[in-house]
Amino acid sequence: MAVKISNAFITKLEMTSGNLNIFEDFSGTAAQVRSTDLTPIIDTFTTVESTTWIVPAAVTRVEYLVVGGGGGAGNGYDNAAGGGGGAGMVLVGELDVTPGQTYTVTVGAGGTGGADLRTNNNGTAGSNSVFGSVTALGGGAGLGSRSGGSPGQQQVGSSTAPTGGGGNGGGKDGDGGGGAGGSATDTFGNSPGTGGVGISSDISGTSVTYGIGGNGGYNGGPYNGANGTTNRGNGGFGGSSPSANSASGGNGGSGIVVVKYY
Repeated sequence: MAVKISNAFITKLEMTSGNLNIFEDFSGTAAQVRSTDLTPIIDTFTTVESTTWIVPAAVTRVEYLVVGGGGGAGNGYDNAAGGGGGAGMVLVGELDVTPGQTYTVTVGAGGTGGADLRTNNNGTAGSNSVFGSVTALGGGAGLGSRSGGSPGQQQVGSSTAPTGGGGNGGGKDGDGGGGAGGSATDTFGNSPGTGGVGISSDISGTSVTYGIGGNGGYNGGPYNGANGTTNRGNGGFGGSSPSANSASGGNGGSGIVVVKYY
């Protein structure tokens, strides 16, 4: 947004609480332009890697979204199903920054699903995503079909990532992985467990849900588990297998880092 003040000499510009204050020499008072009237700049990091972000001039506060990589799901074998992967942690907030300062940015990879073998194969946990001092932990691994059943639990603040779901043994379906916004349902292996719900954010300009737990597999198929959505931090789906067979668990979706400022 362009700001014009007629017949005035502007002596200072500053940002305070997301608002632009314009000081005029003849009055010493500030004309304020709301941040909602300004066009935001959104920097989005989607590639799985570590890089840096330098704070632009005059920027002293940013909004952020940091999502860890989702966990890989467990495999299914011999008339049993794997557990879904836990979602990557989802963290949103605001951070005071200093112009010219360099911040580390890391986008975490999703975990790998358990291998398509007739043995118990767990997935692997997702990797952490980082923006400066903010770390979103990777989601927990889904467990293989004979690991013991337990639905995945949701994240706890910024300290504990969502956990993966377990298998329930022969003739049973797998449990879902925990989501960023809720735990998985417990079906006691009588139907595939649904992964926990995620957390929605509109920092990119559109409301998107991140950090959904992966669903458990079922004792049929065979079907390899679906992969979690890329750059959403979703958990992989558990593998589904009939008797004398096996299926792999799905990979977790990679994370994302978004930085918004005016």
